[in-house]
Amino acid sequence: MKIRIEIRYLPNVEDPEAMSIKRNLDLIGYSGIENVSSYRVYEFETSLNKEDSLKELNEISEKILTNPVIQEYKIEEISD
Repeated sequence: MKIRIEIRYLPNVEDPEAMSIKRNLDLIGYSGIENVSSYRVYEFETSLNKEDSLKELNEISEKILTNPVIQEYKIEEISD
């Protein structure tokens, strides 16, 4: 089973990487770009059943991959 986890900053939390990209785009003349957001994406391949995979990856997301104070995550199953 393959599962993708997307991690992003919560609404109203500054995204330093995206802010830097936006600032640089403005500096080099791409003034039509209004907003930039960054996401981290992880793909996991598990040998567990769906329920156990989701349980384990939720735990991994909360304990290792994110800072729950400023980030959120979304888990989705992906096809091979």
